[in-house]
Amino acid sequence: MNGIDYLDRGWRTNPSTPCLVDAATGASLTYDEVRTQTFRIGNALRDRGYATGGKGAILAYNEIGAFVVYLAFFRLGMAPITINVRNAIPENASILDAMDCEILFYSQAFAHAIDEVRRLAPRVREYVCIDAQTADPSLDRWIGNATSEYFDIPHDPNRLLLIQPTGGTTGKPKGTMVAHRGMEHHVASLMAVAPCDIPPVFLAVAPLTHAAGYVMQSCLCLNGTGVLMSKPDKSTILRLIEERRVTHTFLPPTLIYELLEHPDVSRYDYSSLRYLLYGASPMAPEKLRRAMEVFGPVMSQVFGQSETAFPNTFMSPQDHLTAIESAPERLSSCGKSTPLCVVEIMSDGQLLPDGEIGEIVIRSSGLMLGYYNEEEGAASTTCNGWHLTGDVGYRDSAGYFYIVDRKKDMIITGGLNVYSAEVEMTLSSHPAVRNCAVVGVPDAKWGERVLAEVELVYAATPEELIAFCKERIGSVKSPKEIVVVDNLPRNSIGKILKRDVRAKYWVDKTRMVN
Repeated sequence: MNGIDYLDRGWRTNPSTPCLVDAATGASLTYDEVRTQTFRIGNALRDRGYATGGKGAILAYNEIGAFVVYLAFFRLGMAPITINVRNAIPENASILDAMDCEILFYSQAFAHAIDEVRRLAPRVREYVCIDAQTADPSLDRWIGNATSEYFDIPHDPNRLLLIQPTGGTTGKPKGTMVAHRGMEHHVASLMAVAPCDIPPVFLAVAPLTHAAGYVMQSCLCLNGTGVLMSKPDKSTILRLIEERRVTHTFLPPTLIYELLEHPDVSRYDYSSLRYLLYGASPMAPEKLRRAMEVFGPVMSQVFGQSETAFPNTFMSPQDHLTAIESAPERLSSCGKSTPLCVVEIMSDGQLLPDGEIGEIVIRSSGLMLGYYNEEEGAASTTCNGWHLTGDVGYRDSAGYFYIVDRKKDMIITGGLNVYSAEVEMTLSSHPAVRNCAVVGVPDAKWGERVLAEVELVYAATPEELIAFCKERIGSVKSPKEIVVVDNLPRNSIGKILKRDVRAKYWVDKTRMVN
């Protein structure tokens, strides 16, 4: 399928269904209105010389106008470069320039930054303000007399659909080139593991430039409604689930933890929820139990990457229930492989049996085309047709996968390997710990020692937390030092930036190993 086919399929089911709703104002567009707009914008792009294979971008929050432009790129076969508004402007400008962006649409909220973008991204030749007239034309004025005349583009499953800059938690973002087959793989996989027999209502809290945008395509395909939040607000999220009868949402664990602590969390009705999808990092088992008590049997973990068209593993609501009832250790799992991909564990080019720890590798039709203008980078992530995720884990005898660390986050202390994710999972199970990051820091005796920075819900001493860990994972793996912080550094999609936590402890070293 082409990237626009999911919208068109939803439109054919019922053109009058509300397609996109603004969570703040209640304004909405039907499928018919959204589809018409994508043709008008697509024709305006064609009139100005843009064509299938070109590249554009949008600088805006989760807003109706911005998402319609995103769909219009798909309509014409242009590839959106999915920059995240929570990045610094120089970072986004650098991405646009490096990835050959031709046209930038932006919302009025970012008008103040456009002069800087012009300076840093000279390849962008045209700017359009979506919702206002600025120094650049408004979207309405820019469209002008462009018609909504139907046009089609040839289907090529291997044509570039979009460029997804990676999260950049381990270094400079790379441009993941997602093919049309990649989105098709995502939609088919999500429908296979998370079926829904009614038109879904998807509360888009996380940026639609990332995983939430993929989930939205599945929603459109089923003639569902997307309720768009421009900025996450905990009280509003809880209220909207009840008011809008939300069936699906996608949240990072850090935000779920904050919702569970909200004083009004028990006030609302969450019975409409079918799937509360979470990803980016595992959830602490104790917090998972609490989430299931509050939101119901709807917790659903997805694992995957921009490079692999998630979900590649899926921990279903039923898997969560079974784990609580008879296999509590599985609450630490990211689930089983989804039907349309093969997931294995590899070490030194060899696949490993159940129970052995190695790198998680993936093979499917959803794999990326490569990194934009970085052939060497893409080559380093493949081995014999397998994509190397960089995540370390194992599979149990029942087929459930467990992530124990990122390869680059492994700590070697006294010659022993300590997986920081295991320590983080243990620390996070303490009720006083909201979030934490475990890193290796220089140590004259052991080479590295285990250190944790933690955000707390209520006061707890480092000694208390260290003792808590020692009781559960032993003294070797437990932190030797705990630093309490107000806020851990995060990237634009909420992932904790462990490289930033780690870097400050190695500032006087010539290398970050010891």
